[in-house]
Amino acid sequence: MLTTMKMKNKIFTSTVILLLYYGLTNGQGTWIQKADFGGGARMEAVGFSIGNKGYIATGSYTQDLWEWDQSTNTWTQMASFPGTARESAVGFSIGTKGYICMGADPTTKNDLWEWDQSTNTWSQMASLPVTGRMVAVGFSIGTKGYIGTGDDGSSFHQDFWEWDQTTNTWTQKADFPGIRYAAIGFSIGTKGYIGTGNSGSAYQNDFWEWDQTTNTWTQKASFGGTARQETVGFSIGTKGYIGTGIDPHFKQDFWEWDQSTNTWTQKANFGGIARLGAVGFSIGGKGYIGTGRDSACINYKDFWEFTPRLENGIDNYEFKDKISIFPNPFSSETTLTTDFNLSDAILTVYNSYGKQVKQITNINGQSIILYRYNLESGLYFISLIQDKRIIKTGKLIITE
Repeated sequence: MLTTMKMKNKIFTSTVILLLYYGLTNGQGTWIQKADFGGGARMEAVGFSIGNKGYIATGSYTQDLWEWDQSTNTWTQMASFPGTARESAVGFSIGTKGYICMGADPTTKNDLWEWDQSTNTWSQMASLPVTGRMVAVGFSIGTKGYIGTGDDGSSFHQDFWEWDQTTNTWTQKADFPGIRYAAIGFSIGTKGYIGTGNSGSAYQNDFWEWDQTTNTWTQKASFGGTARQETVGFSIGTKGYIGTGIDPHFKQDFWEWDQSTNTWTQKANFGGIARLGAVGFSIGGKGYIGTGRDSACINYKDFWEFTPRLENGIDNYEFKDKISIFPNPFSSETTLTTDFNLSDAILTVYNSYGKQVKQITNINGQSIILYRYNLESGLYFISLIQDKRIIKTGKLIITE
């Protein structure tokens, strides 16, 4: 029998891990809150990633640039963006360089700036050869950056441009098939994607693929959520993700698009409050969303990590059939037993709304007693984590 560490319930706190009900039961992914963004609360910032580092800059008429280290979960301020303080710009990365282009200060801008991760220095590059733009779309494919659509302060656009890192030159490509602003974009392989946004007269939920090799646009399955603008989007592997935004209600839902099947699947809702104008990017197999504004016009600096699916899929995990819980249902206590040794594991209990209500840490050995204490009767869910992997999830029922 192992020694347990009993902790007081932590109900509805904003800094604990939040694994939503659907993420635990249906493999719809999980959200974990990370260290708050190092700068001030803001909206319409830009974000990009380089290696295992994520970056957030500008937004709400600021110039600061911050680096987030995935391995340490810490933020470090870097050299400030040398362009004018702005919001609604575009950000992307190519190799070890990050880029910020356009935006509003509040007049619309067309400048392009390059940040070198190795030297923490900025250099101005060739400006986009059009009028200034805000709330446009940007992404990168290989050594090329792409920017399109947006609002110049008096009209909305559908043009689409390619910037070559090797020559520092812009080339106009095939127009996006429709007027658009406040859309979202990302890339998968040699394909770029733009979806959602506003056409100037209505919110949109269409979704388009641009082929770098043929310079052609192809309409794909419409975004699975409601038509909306100011969403967040990024890609992980061959999947694309879009969520949050406004339709005109502020949204919290989050969706996955499968490139191989051209289908949308709803995932676990974003872990923070519903919002628009947030920042999103991916690092490896994880996605990240932070900052943004809610329906009460409050800006945020919280930062969340999304794991698309539980490790290897819960149903296929090697420990699935090696852990038992008995009795279940129970009224005062139950015992979780394994046929292998746990090492510094963490057991977390969630209520039916996905809120953490109990956690036991430093678990070692082959069994753990879970006491009811003051938990109300009803349905609960558990996750057992070891070495940052979820090795068991399940349901608990507490009775009188």
